[in-house]
Amino acid sequence: MFHTSVHLSTATTPATTPATLTAPATTPAPLTSSLPLDVAGHAFDLLMRGPDPLSVDGAALGEGLPARLIPMDELRKLLLRRSCTRTTRDHVWRHLITQARAHRGAWMVAAVALARPMLGRLVTALATKLPTEHTDHPDRLARMDQEDLEAEILTAFMEALIRVNLAWSHPLLRLSRLTQFTVLRALAIEPPRLLPESDLLDRAEGGQQALAYPAGHPDLLLAQAVAEGVITAASAELIGLTRLEGIPLSSYCRRRGLLYCTVLKRRQRAENALYQAILQRRL
Repeated sequence: MFHTSVHLSTATTPATTPATLTAPATTPAPLTSSLPLDVAGHAFDLLMRGPDPLSVDGAALGEGLPARLIPMDELRKLLLRRSCTRTTRDHVWRHLITQARAHRGAWMVAAVALARPMLGRLVTALATKLPTEHTDHPDRLARMDQEDLEAEILTAFMEALIRVNLAWSHPLLRLSRLTQFTVLRALAIEPPRLLPESDLLDRAEGGQQALAYPAGHPDLLLAQAVAEGVITAASAELIGLTRLEGIPLSSYCRRRGLLYCTVLKRRQRAENALYQAILQRRL
């Protein structure tokens, strides 16, 4: 788990900004909060002090940005404007992700700061979705407090910065989904396991097994599997309807005019691919 005591480096890199920042002209306000997002925000404030704050080259990035060096705190405001297009946001975020991967440090801090509104929404959303009681798991906290939840989210977001596929559309949305799924999986009570295939009881293929989906939000697992190329969107829909929503496979096939055995084998192959991907920690 990420802890607020972790060092959020604000060192810059020669490839993008001066090697050191000039000492701030004013004394920074003391940090009074231990919440990880507040700690990260304070690190960003420190990063932006002095005459040479971390910046991007608006002229090189284009997409309607001012043709000059744009400090990160100004860039954050520009991206939040309603007049800022989706294309511009996506282009800027691909640049930020690339820099964060290459240089870590200050760029990672900046990426967290610019994603702060999204991360705050995730804190609110996940606080209502995560299980609050773990009576079968005494080693876990009985309640997920905000500091622990923010720490999990911040850790997952920084991992997502490394994992997200830059070829995907809407990179910030993809970061949000990767972060949310990682937190839900990390805090799931039940690990994935194999159970007898209920549709094959009393059939010749009764030895087949199906995936028992972990607690949390298995729909996010399916979405991630499609994004990672583990299964197809059609297979994810099949699993979602017949496993998560409880629609009998026979009804699913009848409504679509499909052969039961063909669809059953397709689902088995998809669930086996999911299971192997989970075991290999690709999901």
